[in-house]
Formats: sequence, C-alpha cells, structure tokens
Amino acid sequence: MRAAGRISAVALAGTLVLAGCADGNSVPSLPKSICWQGEFAGSTVSPLLPKGDKAQVKMPDDPVFDVFEHRTSTYCSVFVDGGRGRGRESFLAWAQVRRSGRGTEWNHWGPRSTSRISVGDEGFLWATGAASVILCERPDLPRGAGYRLYKDQKYVELALVAEDAPDTRQTRETFTSLLTQYVQFAKRELKCANGA
Repeated sequence: MRAAGRISAVALAGTLVLAGCADGNSVPSLPKSICWQGEFAGSTVSPLLPKGDKAQVKMPDDPVFDVFEHRTSTYCSVFVDGGRGRGRESFLAWAQVRRSGRGTEWNHWGPRSTSRISVGDEGFLWATGAASVILCERPDLPRGAGYRLYKDQKYVELALVAEDAPDTRQTRETFTSLLTQYVQFAKRELKCANGA
C-alpha cells in the first residue's frame, strides 16, 4: 500500500511539474544558437521574447544568408506559441537588397519613434527593434538589363524586430548589440567588397 501511495504521489508531482512548464509563465527556451549558421545566441534573443510554452524558429528552406544571388530578401523568425493567433513573429531578423541607402527613405520602420544609432552606414533604434542600411559592393555580380539585379541594387537593409519586447534600456542595448553583430555578419556572408 505504501509503495502504491508513493507511486501516486510521484505521478501527481510529475503532472504538476508538467503543468507548471506549460502554463506560459516564463519565456520558452531557444537552441544555443539560431538563424543562418547560428548567427544569434539563443540566450541573447530570449529576453526579447514574450512568455509562452514553446518557441519555434522558422527560416527559408535554404538557410544560406543571401540577398543578391538567389533572392532579394531573407529572414529568420521566432514564433512563441505559434504566434498566438496574431500571425506575427515574436522575433524577426530580416534583410533585403535596396536601391537606396544612407540619407534616403530606405527604412521600412521609419514612422516609428526612432533614435539614430551608429551601426552600419545609418542605423535607427526604437522600443521594439533596430534597423540599419549598409553599402555592399559586389562587382562580381552581373547587373543591368537582362539580369536579376539592377545596377543600383547595392544596399542592404537589416532589421531586428520583437514587438513584445519590454521597453527598457536593457532591451535597447540588446537591440543595438545584436544589430552591430548582424551588420558584421551580413558584410562577411554577402562578401561585400567594401569590407567588414
């Protein structure tokens, strides 16, 4: 009888622990590294995520970071609890080739309340994200009439967005640090002739 009582208590305790893990009172864990060959540390991105039960990382089928040769944009998304019916990511790292750069209307996120930051050629920071544009010279790629790229497509916009991130100084520091890392990664992976 005592053995059966202990087994029931252990089974009940296991159920309570599982229920505690599934109640959404903490941020779900991420892999050690995420996005394009592990560009971001999961532990660095986690503080930007909302509480929930499960995080899922989604990327294009081809995980190579490329906006010049095979496609003009790429992304890495983290969904918490499937986006919770909102249909949007909890974290988004995004890149797109552009025809304009610094001092122009390159910034998709411009209408937001932004501050300028010294990241890339021109950078902006707001409560739930950061973006930068870089010049990425690629003279090795054919451009112009009959080719996929226009002659002036030599700028790359990079953005990080976490709509549910807390509006704190630490969050803004995290976005600035991650964007700095992202710009260096992009220059290296895109083989920008104008250096890293």
